[in-house]
Amino acid sequence: MTLFPAAIADVRELLTVGETDGRALFSLTEPSRVGLWSCDSVTNRVMARSRLVQLAARLPNAEETVAAVFAFEPGLQTGWLRIIAARLRETGKRRDATDLCQAIDTLGEASRRIRNELPHSSLQSTGHATLETLLFGASAEQAVVWPKLLRVIGAAAEIIEGQHGQTLNSLPTVEPFDAKRTWCNGRLLQMPRVDGTSTEKPTFVLKGNCEPLSSTELVDGDIESQSVMRWVLYRPWMTLLAQVAFVQEAWEAEQISGRLTLELAEDQLANPYEPSRVDVVVTTPDGDEILCGTLAELVRRVLARLDVTLLARPEEVAELDQRLAPVVRLLLEKKIWRFESGAGGGRRPGFVIDDEFSTSCYRAFGSKYFYRLGSVLTAAIRSTCEQWAREKLSESGTTRGRELPDYVAERVTG
Repeated sequence: MTLFPAAIADVRELLTVGETDGRALFSLTEPSRVGLWSCDSVTNRVMARSRLVQLAARLPNAEETVAAVFAFEPGLQTGWLRIIAARLRETGKRRDATDLCQAIDTLGEASRRIRNELPHSSLQSTGHATLETLLFGASAEQAVVWPKLLRVIGAAAEIIEGQHGQTLNSLPTVEPFDAKRTWCNGRLLQMPRVDGTSTEKPTFVLKGNCEPLSSTELVDGDIESQSVMRWVLYRPWMTLLAQVAFVQEAWEAEQISGRLTLELAEDQLANPYEPSRVDVVVTTPDGDEILCGTLAELVRRVLARLDVTLLARPEEVAELDQRLAPVVRLLLEKKIWRFESGAGGGRRPGFVIDDEFSTSCYRAFGSKYFYRLGSVLTAAIRSTCEQWAREKLSESGTTRGRELPDYVAERVTG
């Protein structure tokens, strides 16, 4: 029990950073068994896994997510189930069908376990009041905790009762110069941020910070283009978005296989160097020009193809386009992307790879680590765009009697 406050802090760190040296988490066996996190036996670092992110997405805030993690522990779970059973029994006696149905809906997969605990239902203290106060703000039998307890048990039950979780092996450490190892299945990626410096140094999670190279990352003797390439390789968001522009250039060079363009709509032209939305347009080999969606949507689809999960709550993921705006500014400042106004060229305003960075991709350092070893990202981006375009074409072809928005219809119909 004395380790529980430290474990709470470690779970919070997992939800924000993605990993921790949290030895206190070793006392929680069930969350590890169902794959909420895994542990590296060499470093003893605990790393969050996608199952924990999915659990967080089912709950309204981080506090309830932490409580849900503890709901996996049998010693706590049984007492909480019996309290819920007692509350449901009271609701049934009041013949409050609405509240009863809402509670059962929230419990979901846990309803069967609750039914089994009805003979043992009790509103007595579970004996874990101190921990419960840390988690809920009051002990579990208090009426004020009831809505939180329902949500927490219901969210945990989707994994426990649904048997959707399993013990996971550790991931390899992140290696900036080996994309296949770095962007491996099961990896987490922090949300992008460009302000401030990073204090945490994750080993198994892809960092979101786009800060300049640290003193340990800098290499004496690097010329400017090598220094920029090194920065791109060390910063996952820079790597990913630089690869998008690289794929764009390589795809267009084929000439007969369609292309990818990164465009700015008219409502974004007032601030082209830090736009809140970049449109992704894919042209098929048959010449169909399709507005597929936004840059953030492309990123999410590519990550899904790679089985890499954003370490973020749903409301944060929904704001990814806005979060990418300052990242685009950095790409332009470092001359990785270049803005083209489109004036006189028959193209819409948008972004392409900068000529200098493009050349750097084929020099010795860039060719080895960005072009060749980065092919896992190149392939994922290209395949994602092609599949996305096919999906959009299929949707437009089956949307009979429903008018497409003008900005979509213009591209689908050519």
